[in-house]
Amino acid sequence: MPAAPLSHPDRLATTLATLQAARAARAAPASGDFAPIGSGSADCRIELKMAQWRALQAAAASPAAAEHLAGYAREDVPELWAGTVQDGVARGFLVRLEEVCSLAPEVQAPAAAPNATDVSAPTGKRTVFTGKELRRKKDILIASASSRVRFSRKGGLLFVDREHEINSENCLWFEGRRDAGSLDGFIGADDERARLFSAQFLKPQRFLQSKHYCELELVGRLGRGAIGWPCRVVIIGDANAANLQLTIELGATVPGWRLRSRFLGVPEQLVHHHCMPVRELVTTEHGGFVADTLVRSCATLVVDGEPMPVPDAGSPSAICHTFSLGKRPN
Repeated sequence: MPAAPLSHPDRLATTLATLQAARAARAAPASGDFAPIGSGSADCRIELKMAQWRALQAAAASPAAAEHLAGYAREDVPELWAGTVQDGVARGFLVRLEEVCSLAPEVQAPAAAPNATDVSAPTGKRTVFTGKELRRKKDILIASASSRVRFSRKGGLLFVDREHEINSENCLWFEGRRDAGSLDGFIGADDERARLFSAQFLKPQRFLQSKHYCELELVGRLGRGAIGWPCRVVIIGDANAANLQLTIELGATVPGWRLRSRFLGVPEQLVHHHCMPVRELVTTEHGGFVADTLVRSCATLVVDGEPMPVPDAGSPSAICHTFSLGKRPN
């Protein structure tokens, strides 16, 4: 039986500073090719993938940011961009990406969803609904210039885009599934179905409304048993903006599980995730949905055919994703 292909030397490095030493210590195999990166690595180390997205935005806006990123081009360090490296290397690359973003702060994505004390909402006359006053509202509208959603406990999130003739009720779901794979790819058990949670079971916490701006905050927990994710969703509509902004904040993660968002009945071109591509388009007999990974807590990296623990990838901290719904953001 032929030996497994050797892993790329970047998987041997323990920190970003030891990449060159690892490459010098490992000669190319006789075939000239190292083992390829797994095709399923696109959604590992999500916090790294979001930082990459922000860094590319910064590089496009700032020559200084572009210069700072140039030493780590994707074609030169593909394992870094895939996330299939040890924890020390991933941490070092994350710091580098944050430095790139700091050189163009105007394009950085928000680190967390807005909250009740946030002052970024437009000034002027604003009405804030909470508690019993908010619970009396059976239907809550959040609208932008082109798209809108309505939230109700009965129908969840109803997404409407008249230009594209879209009207999708209960369109936002979450999918949790146990992960038995490695950083190179997700592997789900064949005998275990995904756990599904609708956004309709999240509870309205706060609704802010002004003449041209509205903001709805939903909170709750995805899952009632030992396996669950504290979740906070904030939807912002601005009559002067081309699209809605939706943030999904996870206060904690579950080791050994993957959690994805599912947008049902909403075309892919209307769901814009502020992250490197972590998406799967799923077609079923009942239609289809857009699935984006929110977190994948996988603590195994395969090096030369042997599993290696990567605890940081298995226990990521709280994380916040941003989506734009509707027309493509400028």
